[in-house]
Amino acid sequence: MWSELAAYAGRASEAIELIQRALRLNPHPAGWYYWELGLAYYAAGQYEESVKILRMEATYRSASRRILAASLAQLGRIDEATREAALFIATTPNFRISHWAAAQPARDVDTVERFVEGYRMAGLPD
Repeated sequence: MWSELAAYAGRASEAIELIQRALRLNPHPAGWYYWELGLAYYAAGQYEESVKILRMEATYRSASRRILAASLAQLGRIDEATREAALFIATTPNFRISHWAAAQPARDVDTVERFVEGYRMAGLPD
């Protein structure tokens, strides 16, 4: 979770290093470790890496799909992004971008805006 705080503080490179270290130290990590890594890659603008991680069986089919959808949208893969967004909304029908953005513990507004932009591009509801 420390990596997520670093990502939202605008320190995406540090966030990636933190979660990679956690993965090295834990030989049997829970799926959310990969969710955090995908989030950190997204915050760093490394959308291909984010897609690769978030499509792993350990985290795919979880609410991390919203970050996967945003990553795909940022890559211009809009059809895939909207499919993933629809699958996410099917399991999280009350999600709204504005509510998500308001609830983030972010210290770096640009990072939150990058997520908001990707969510909108993927077609998630405002």
